[in-house]
Amino acid sequence: MPDISDIRKDVMSIVETYGKLTGPVPPDRDLYSDLGIESVNAISILLALESRLGTTIDDTRFVEARTLNGLVDLVAQARLAPDSQVA
Repeated sequence: MPDISDIRKDVMSIVETYGKLTGPVPPDRDLYSDLGIESVNAISILLALESRLGTTIDDTRFVEARTLNGLVDLVAQARLAPDSQVA
């Protein structure tokens, strides 16, 4: 099982790629209001996270995790969930 630093790298890579961001993502900045990620990009991020994890992440919990740190926590929970679903 990957550790938290591996999860952080994966999440950061996905957010940068699918969020169409340049440069590192500040961990506590709001992905939508501060960094300008649009809803269509957020959907791409969610789908990429689910694909890489092989799990399902609840849409509401995804939207509520508005920072990189929030997404890392959500993904870590998904990786540790016995049924591989964060709902």
